[in-house]
Amino acid sequence: MQTEAKGNGSHYVFNVSGHKADLGLIILRETLAELNEIELQLTKLPLFDYLKRGTSYVSVTEVGTYTGKPKLDKGWAYVNQHLKPELPDKPYICFYPMSKLRIPGANWYTLTYNERRQFMHDHGTVGRTYAGKIWQYITGSIGLDDFEWGVTLFAETPLMFKKIIAEMRYYEASSVYGEFPYFVVGTHMDNAGLQKIFLENWEA
Repeated sequence: MQTEAKGNGSHYVFNVSGHKADLGLIILRETLAELNEIELQLTKLPLFDYLKRGTSYVSVTEVGTYTGKPKLDKGWAYVNQHLKPELPDKPYICFYPMSKLRIPGANWYTLTYNERRQFMHDHGTVGRTYAGKIWQYITGSIGLDDFEWGVTLFAETPLMFKKIIAEMRYYEASSVYGEFPYFVVGTHMDNAGLQKIFLENWEA
């Protein structure tokens, strides 16, 4: 199933590597009601007779807190790209939730705005060196799920995930203030791959 955009969102289906799951889906829609409707439709598919739900994560697209207000048309294009993204048709995906720590000696929320902005600027400088190698989408989940943000990375090779995450670990936004509970990686699944799953389970 290819990624698609029809004015109201896009999606990406992938085969999860490892024991955490077999099949993963990222679905972007404008409203929570639309997501709930899609979830209900999926549970009615014959394939779901052979599946057991693993985990889920709910978040919203957003523009970064530390990017400032757009001043030019190019800035507004940047905002729209982040608020209404179209997921890329790349072969590999990595998803992980994250939060900023709130513990004595490392409480992100007691830092001043300028301190937080500088830490995130240093962090983002590393990310920009991977432009064209990593496609990154950060979504907000404070009050919506167990952690504060969801980070989704796409790449042509999974080695890029290891490289960018390892490099960012040395910057204070991650090394001192970041919490990263788990990671999920997988391979993009197209229509042929999905049909194979349907046929194998149907014939079984």
